[in-house]
Amino acid sequence: MHTHLQKILYLFPRRHDQVVYSYALSSERIQFISDQLNRFMEDARPFLRFGYGIRDLADDVKIPAYQLSAYLNREIGLNFNDFLNQHRVRYCEELIQKGLVAQLNLKGLALQCGFNNRNTLTTAFKKFTGFTPSRYQKGWEKLLNSDLVE
Repeated sequence: MHTHLQKILYLFPRRHDQVVYSYALSSERIQFISDQLNRFMEDARPFLRFGYGIRDLADDVKIPAYQLSAYLNREIGLNFNDFLNQHRVRYCEELIQKGLVAQLNLKGLALQCGFNNRNTLTTAFKKFTGFTPSRYQKGWEKLLNSDLVE
């Protein structure tokens, strides 16, 4: 049995035994990617497209996917999915603050903001705001109502 276990462990090397390759970005390249990415995300809102991937973004902004990935992971501290979800959550917040989601249920809000389902929306929303979408909306409505009273 001991040799059988050794054979299995040999097939699956430990993580620290693996070589990690990294790609360094110059400060000029970081600034360029930041500018391109911010402009594109604001103007085109690709996070609202279903099935949008890092290769799609790379093609759209004309930056190699490996550089985008390096930028997101090292400079922003997010993987690609979290980066998209953060933008989706911000968009969702905007819709809530403008009162444009009052008639939507969570599934409708999720689809409107580029999420595949309400569970993904709720998880991402809570991760980036600390609140569920429903709680955020109720808090925002309460804040608006208290401002109107004063």
